[in-house]
Amino acid sequence: MLAEGFNARLDLIATRDSEASERMRALGKFRDIWILTFDELLSSTEFPGLMSKMLKRLESVYDYPVDIEFTANFNLDGEIQVNLLQCRPFQTKENHTSTEIPANIKKNKILVRQEGNFMGGSVSKNIARVIYVDPKGYTGLRLSQKYSVARLVGKLNKTIAGRDDMPTILFGPGRWGTTTPAMGVPVTFSEINNVAAIAEIAYKEGSLIPDLSFGTHFFQDMVEMDIFYMAIYPEQEDVIFNLSLLESLPNMLEELVPGNQEFVDIVRVYDVSKKKLVLASDIVGQKMVCFFS
Repeated sequence: MLAEGFNARLDLIATRDSEASERMRALGKFRDIWILTFDELLSSTEFPGLMSKMLKRLESVYDYPVDIEFTANFNLDGEIQVNLLQCRPFQTKENHTSTEIPANIKKNKILVRQEGNFMGGSVSKNIARVIYVDPKGYTGLRLSQKYSVARLVGKLNKTIAGRDDMPTILFGPGRWGTTTPAMGVPVTFSEINNVAAIAEIAYKEGSLIPDLSFGTHFFQDMVEMDIFYMAIYPEQEDVIFNLSLLESLPNMLEELVPGNQEFVDIVRVYDVSKKKLVLASDIVGQKMVCFFS
């Protein structure tokens, strides 16, 4: 772009890398190397104030903070001109009040407990079903099989009677809704839209790391549909993730969606409607627990 004479205003958006530029010259390549820092743009122009004013105006209209996509250019007078491309309100589920989480829950009754790493406000609800995609087993699948698992989750999603009648938690590795199967299960939102809560599990032996992309339509769909979200890091000291509490229960996969025997060890469906599994979170105290009462 620089070679073509593009007026990039490098004095505002970049810093010259002197050391790298000298190395290039030593190699007979006479061109400067720049690092994009935006230092001067942020410190000596009206850009930060302009963006702050825009965001505050949008927040007042939507009644929520907003996420935006924009372009910034310089007009003929050298002034910054911002074009707003997209605007999405950030919202939270249910309420911001405190929920009282039961004290002294026995450790052998806790399925998940952690501080932070969840989104969805303060909730307290009984869970009827758990769908679990095993991270280790999923990682070992061929690419085509990973897509098959995503479609299978979609079929299970259709068997959920309703979010209120059959509150369901969906556990799985990495990033739900990713387009890269190596990073998570590549479902579409319509394949998980009936669940009440979704959990992303970090898997230490692979690249399956939770990373909810807050600016995406997938995220916005979760917000609009009141789906509770949690990211689980089992290796962290303050996190309890006791899957053995579910493993003693029968896997309902073949009963609900026959003909998927090859995935019976990877995709597991547990009926906990009579087990009194409770999901409770306190957004004020940033505590979340899922336990058998």
